Amino acid sequence: MRIAFIGPPGAGKSTQATRVARSLPFHNYSPRFSSEELVRAEMEAGTELGREMGGYHERGERVPDETILPLLLPRLRRSMGFMLDNFPATASQALALDEDREGRGVGGLSRVVCLEGPSDKELVERILGGRRTSKATGEVYHLVNDPPPRPEERLDPGPFLRRPDDTEEATRGHLEAYHREADALKGHYEERGLLTVVDAGRPIGEVTEAILGALGQPERPEFYAGARGRRST
Repeated sequence: MRIAFIGPPGAGKSTQATRVARSLPFHNYSPRFSSEELVRAEMEAGTELGREMGGYHERGERVPDETILPLLLPRLRRSMGFMLDNFPATASQALALDEDREGRGVGGLSRVVCLEGPSDKELVERILGGRRTSKATGEVYHLVNDPPPRPEERLDPGPFLRRPDDTEEATRGHLEAYHREADALKGHYEERGLLTVVDAGRPIGEVTEAILGALGQPERPEFYAGARGRRST
């Protein structure tokens, strides 16, 4: 299964991509690929590419296609299935992904899930109000709505850090970039019958259930038995 999660910053793309990937049978064959995490990894490594992308990212600007595509597409070529987090982010990226997979004679996306619902004000408050990312796992949490696991739970060692671009200026820049591209991107996948829009303002478990319903309920029963009660971040 090859799923893409799109939507504005703060809508819960990383959270839902992780939960859905874990719920699928043989979930190790559907790894999550996050364009933002790849960018941050390059930034933290201090590479020349990382420094170039960091400038865009921290200003709330989109990393150009000619930079992000060579970073992500080769990884997708090595995976039979995957969960894409915040990619494609533009119609041009969607076309590039389509052409890459068609050119190699492999399957395209199975479904594109667009998480929307909260207002821009709510999304900004959600991000600035305590979003944290685990350095160890890349999982996204929220200090108020979805706290990181306690050390004794041994679920995620952390540390849980605030992203460098989790500022109001950068967040609003990311939101503006999303709104500029959203209609064209959603239209691209709607024409292909792949788009499902899900209300991301609901409790996190309900959002996951709605996504799994759109995918035909492919979840493992034990996923829900052990799931923590979390809300969107």
